[in-house]
Amino acid sequence: MSVNTKNWQELKKPNTLEIKDGGDRSRKVTFVAEPLERGFGLTLGNALRRVLLSSLQGAAITSIKIENVLHEFSSLAGVREDVTDIVLNVKQIALKMEGEGPKRLQLSATGPGAVKAGDIAVTGDI
Repeated sequence: MSVNTKNWQELKKPNTLEIKDGGDRSRKVTFVAEPLERGFGLTLGNALRRVLLSSLQGAAITSIKIENVLHEFSSLAGVREDVTDIVLNVKQIALKMEGEGPKRLQLSATGPGAVKAGDIAVTGDI
């Protein structure tokens, strides 16, 4: 038996693969495979992450335009958050879309009060 064959036979291989749902079942899942050789977890994790991210389909907000704002470091009169915080908050909005292709959504707000994702005017397929 060659050294290479012996090394592969003595390699620790996972006995189980467990899938755990996160707190928000629709957005987070944990995969547990054990035992693994030292350093193999990072290798498998990166490969799994890359495959899942390239294969999953979904909808997300890809751009934002705010009236009278030239760049993300601007501030808006009467708004507590700066534009950078607004953009970061908008990126966290979870969307579910039935159709395909880019869609345009609109949010209009005036006066004092909290602005929420539910205030966005959506079409029938979002």
